[in-house]
Order: sequence, then C-alpha cells, then structure tokens
Amino acid sequence: MKKIILIGISLLTLTACNDAKKKEEAKTAEENTAKETPMKKEKAIPQGIDFIASGENPSWSLLIDFDKSMTFTSLDNPKKISTPVPEARIPQDVSAVNYSAETEAGLLQVTIFKESCETENGESFSYKVTVSTKTDEMQDYNDFKGCGKYIGDYRLNDIWALETMNGKPVDKSMKRPNLEFNLRSGKVFGFSGCNRINGTLVVEKDSLAIGELMSTKMACPNAELETNFLDAVNNKKFSFTYKNLILTLTSGENNLTFRKVD
Repeated sequence: MKKIILIGISLLTLTACNDAKKKEEAKTAEENTAKETPMKKEKAIPQGIDFIASGENPSWSLLIDFDKSMTFTSLDNPKKISTPVPEARIPQDVSAVNYSAETEAGLLQVTIFKESCETENGESFSYKVTVSTKTDEMQDYNDFKGCGKYIGDYRLNDIWALETMNGKPVDKSMKRPNLEFNLRSGKVFGFSGCNRINGTLVVEKDSLAIGELMSTKMACPNAELETNFLDAVNNKKFSFTYKNLILTLTSGENNLTFRKVD
C-alpha cells in the first residue's frame, strides 16, 4: 500500500513539474514574440509620398513626393540625400522614366523601369529601380538597384469612355474609344474606335504617361476617329484632373475628356 501511495505522489509531482515547465515555455515564447513583432511591422508610408522603392546589399530606400522632393537613404554612402523633383525624362527605346537632380547636397539620379521586379524576400513589384548618387566627399558614383511601386491615384483604375476630343463631342450612337487603366500591372488597355489597343502606363501624382501602343489590324469605316484618337494618346504624357465623374487628360494641344464606364 505504501509503495502505491509513493508512486501516486511521484506521478502527481512529475505532472505538476511538467505543467509548470510548459507554462514557463509558453510565457517565454509569448515574450519573444512580443519583442519580435515590432521589428516585423512595415513602416508607415509618410503622407504625400507618390512612389517608394528599396533594395538590399546594402540596404537603401527611396521616397518620392512629386510635388516636393525625392529622398534617398542607405546604410552605405551617402547616408541621406534629398533633392527637388526635376522634370521627368523618358529615354528612347526603353519603357522607363528618369529623374536627375543636382544640389549642394549632391547628385541624385533615379530611373524607374516598367519591368517586373522581385525582392530577395520573394515580394513582387511592377517596377525596377536604379539609383546613382554622388556627394562632394565621394570620388565616384554609388549605384543601387531595387524594386518600387507607385502609390497611385486609384480612381484611375477603371474603364473610361471618350466624351470629347479637343472640344468636339464624340458620337454616342456608336461604340466610342475607351481606355482602361490598370495601376497594379502598369498597363493600359482599350478600344481606339476600331481596334483593340494596349501599352505601358506610368502614373505619378497628377500625371500619367502612356507608352507606345500595340494595336490589332482590323479595317473599319470609322478610320478618321481612330487615327485622331491614337495620335492624341499614343506615347504621350498627360496631366489629369477629375470633376463631376469626368476624367480630363491634357497634353500639349490635346484635351480629352472621359466618363467612367459603369
């Protein structure tokens, strides 16, 4: 009988020890998780930022507010450089946009390529980014590569039917030209009055650039409207505005208004 009682006491003691050990392990794991969580949280994007990019080896980041400045920071040299945003330049024969600015702080060149990009962590982006920097203290340029994305105006992300072109209303009794903007993929699709069209799209804060458009080759009786529409939108950069559900695109002498397709 004494042996049975001793065995029972031993089992109870062992169980209690195991329970205490499990509770302690759970508490330690919880504390470790709490410590790690803040490190894993993604940093909030500052208000007004229109484009962000980053890269590794060494770690760097780029923030662009197209109304104010572009700011580059890195673990290498330079640690930080900020410049006004210059006028965009579109290189020939490549789907990209370039910004090059020089101030007393140094030189900052940013090129944004419309090309898919994947980070070391497996994140996918629609744009590849190269950055070149140089300050007075540096003998040579430092070059950085990474991925980026536009924090675009997602009101554009829809299908828009042409209402007027340079002040002239479009005949609504026929199928009108339209444009569909897809900010996520950086693409524009549409109908030019006869043929289907598609091309690249770069969206900034209050402007957008449509690249060289590809088109089907159907013959239609409404050739004049299609020709005029393609001349107005193909490989052009526009400023855009919204008012009363109307999207207005302006580029040089061309002014086009569109209404959202329900």
